[in-house]
Amino acid sequence: MSDRLDKTDIVLINLMQNYFPLSKRPFEDIAKKMGIDVSSVISKLEQLSENGLIRKVGAIVAAKKIGFISILAAVSVSDECIEEVAEIINSYSGVTHNYLRDGIPNIWFTLTEPNKEILDAHLSEIETKIQSKIIRLPAQKIYKIGVKFDFR
Repeated sequence: MSDRLDKTDIVLINLMQNYFPLSKRPFEDIAKKMGIDVSSVISKLEQLSENGLIRKVGAIVAAKKIGFISILAAVSVSDECIEEVAEIINSYSGVTHNYLRDGIPNIWFTLTEPNKEILDAHLSEIETKIQSKIIRLPAQKIYKIGVKFDFR
């Protein structure tokens, strides 16, 4: 992957994931740190996103620490329904990950909500919309919350 990245891309990605400033103008702060203008930072991020090298710019929140509840969920759907089901699942703002996997079940996603009642209600709504039973896999223990990639 890094053979498609220039030096500026690598510095930008590392700053974004490891040192993102919590300020009124974070992209200006990053630009200043890199010695480039803010429009270049924004342009680079848009390009990295369009090329599929970054997916999202956002915080990773430890849901449990702020009183939220998360669950890993899985469902089996036919190949013909995958796109439609994924769209339904992704329409919920609490969905943080949604992956297609080989085998049964074939769609795996995580859902995070403020409380168990909302979480259960949303899972039930999804089940009704997709007309399939969702397997609920609540975490017993969390081992890792984030991954940082060292781009060089």
